[in-house]
Amino acid sequence: MRNFFSAILLALTLTVWGQYIPNHQVDDHSDFYLDLSSGIDNHSGLLGIGFQLPLSSQVGMRAGFGFGSWGGKLSIGMKYQRYQKKGWGYGLGYSHCPGIEDIHLEFTDQNGNVNEAHLEYLQVGTLNFTINRNWTIKDHLMFFIESGYAVPIGGEEFYRVKGSYQPNASEKALLQVLRPGGLIFAVGLLVGL
Repeated sequence: MRNFFSAILLALTLTVWGQYIPNHQVDDHSDFYLDLSSGIDNHSGLLGIGFQLPLSSQVGMRAGFGFGSWGGKLSIGMKYQRYQKKGWGYGLGYSHCPGIEDIHLEFTDQNGNVNEAHLEYLQVGTLNFTINRNWTIKDHLMFFIESGYAVPIGGEEFYRVKGSYQPNASEKALLQVLRPGGLIFAVGLLVGL
């Protein structure tokens, strides 16, 4: 009888102890995530939507589409991060902006005169290198901040003047800032479905 109680006590101790092992975590992640994010050179633009499909507990495919300063935006890439766990993640992706065929911009010069530029934004691609920090809010819901750099791919010509007004040096610099590429900064939520 004494051995019976000892065996039960040992079984209960091991069961209770097993629940409190600090590094023991169940790898429970969703099969599909909705990515609601916004930011500068974000993979889904300033206003858009993204998706992540985990291939394992640490690697996933990512896609997004939306609108930004250069019109529409489509992206695809890979992410390395621990789903459903607080921590760091890394990504590599490609974004394509088809451009805008006909856009009118107004520039004000130093004398207060308003000049209208008639332009075409040409298609631009970027190769995106990202790092992100995730925080699990609750099961299948994560908040993230993402940063990185988008390397423009393509030629030097990224817009075409369609009217008679030629942008000056400062206006060309502004168009360079609007063009996709450069620092990436985004915030968002991953919602597991």
